[in-house]
Amino acid sequence: MSTMNTQHNRQFSWFEPARRKATEYESYTLGQQSYPDQWLDVNWPLHFDDGREPFTSDVTAVRSTSWATFRDPDKTMNRPYVARSYREQHSLEVSIHEALKDEIGSHMNPVWRDEVLGKYYAAWPFVEYAQFMSLAYAVREVMVDTLTYALTFQSADKIRHQQDIVHLIFGLQENVPGYSDDAARPAWLLSDELTPTRKVIENLVASSDWAEIVLVLGLVIEPLVGELFKTEFVAKNAAKNGDAVSPMILANVRRDSRRHQRLARELSDHLSKDEQFGSSNKEAIKRWLDKWTPMCITAAHA
Repeated sequence: MSTMNTQHNRQFSWFEPARRKATEYESYTLGQQSYPDQWLDVNWPLHFDDGREPFTSDVTAVRSTSWATFRDPDKTMNRPYVARSYREQHSLEVSIHEALKDEIGSHMNPVWRDEVLGKYYAAWPFVEYAQFMSLAYAVREVMVDTLTYALTFQSADKIRHQQDIVHLIFGLQENVPGYSDDAARPAWLLSDELTPTRKVIENLVASSDWAEIVLVLGLVIEPLVGELFKTEFVAKNAAKNGDAVSPMILANVRRDSRRHQRLARELSDHLSKDEQFGSSNKEAIKRWLDKWTPMCITAAHA
């Protein structure tokens, strides 16, 4: 379980690194969660009131012979993540403030202002917040520290994206004459354009399988629905309609989304190549893809 340089006693490792030497990411991430089959020799010290163990493998349809070998492909750690997020959010806040102060409303297409920013993009916080809640559940149930950290950062991204849109809404209300987001909630609840997306999101929140949540988000929902709406529709058409603000938010969102999708692909690869459970994992993933892809295609068309 541990190795030590017996000559100088300067090296100590409680895990098996992916390569010859442990990376800084591995040193700060691995071994932060303990389980009865790994480092927790006294069994679980706490249980639920009905006797259930606090963590169990049956909360997902997939299995791994060694969760400890999974690695976040981006090696995200808390300190650089927080520092980067602070820099980006501070820069974004300044940029949005300056853009709004320059009276961009006078140059904005009123149809874009009212129908896109006031109705559809203003409804997108519902999507981001629901994904945050789903990922927060996954963080609680997952049984490997590398995924716990990666999904914590991913859920934080989602709530940050949600708040960025709300921040934009408040700024537009204060600085752009005629802007209102009053149509956003009715559109989310009733419009033909967003109802299929709401169905997808409600099913995601209702899922009790953390791996399904992570894989479906990264492999199906974001590529088919998220990128279509945020990148192809809003970001690529904003400048043509005099909107200099929403692309600032979506630049960071797209970068985070690419990181989330890499994590999902790495997890899918880890599960599919498992020596013992690979075949059954592939079947489970295929079931999820078959279930979610038609719903997401319908949402994309809408």
